[in-house]
Amino acid sequence: MSVDSSWLGQIEREWAQLRQCDPSLDVDKFFRHVVSANKVGFLSFESIAAIANGLLTSPLSGAPYLGRRLIERVGPHRHPSLRVALALSLVTKTRGPADYETAHVILGDVLKDDTASEPLRGLAAAALADSARLGRGMDVDLEMAKDMYDTAVELGYRAAAYNLGLYWEGHWDTSAPGDVVPDRAKAAQTYKRGGSNAKCTARLRALRAR
Repeated sequence: MSVDSSWLGQIEREWAQLRQCDPSLDVDKFFRHVVSANKVGFLSFESIAAIANGLLTSPLSGAPYLGRRLIERVGPHRHPSLRVALALSLVTKTRGPADYETAHVILGDVLKDDTASEPLRGLAAAALADSARLGRGMDVDLEMAKDMYDTAVELGYRAAAYNLGLYWEGHWDTSAPGDVVPDRAKAAQTYKRGGSNAKCTARLRALRAR
């Protein structure tokens, strides 16, 4: 298949099918199309990372496995977004063994990478925060979790405000030394930092209704 408008249209249609969880999508064929497009420089690394994440999180049969294969085939070292996609698959055991240590190193490196976009660095910070909060591959560290969620929001990954707001509402079932939770004022302030994030908006509305 040559790189032309018909190929572009086919990949776009298949990408739309993936996002819609369309069971008629041939995920193996879609994977081959994306790999071929990458070989000729047809897709940006950001686009490939988005597709890989879409495959990794898809309920379609075989899709998550192909998401991991896509990252490995393209080479995660090629772009920070691909490195983050690989780290997330490693830390969540998505269609492959978990490797927390490698994942956390990758996330930490991306967080310090000035060439990566701020929202991407924010996503890396939020993933590290999740690990510190859950004890995922490391000891539970609430201070680190709070700091990383805060950093994620500052970098533009506003979805992180949701988990941080839950902390101030007392939903983590524990608190860091020196903190008094629940603290509705801090929770509301945190949810506001989430901007238009739907989960933050819903929690803020719930707080105001009390």
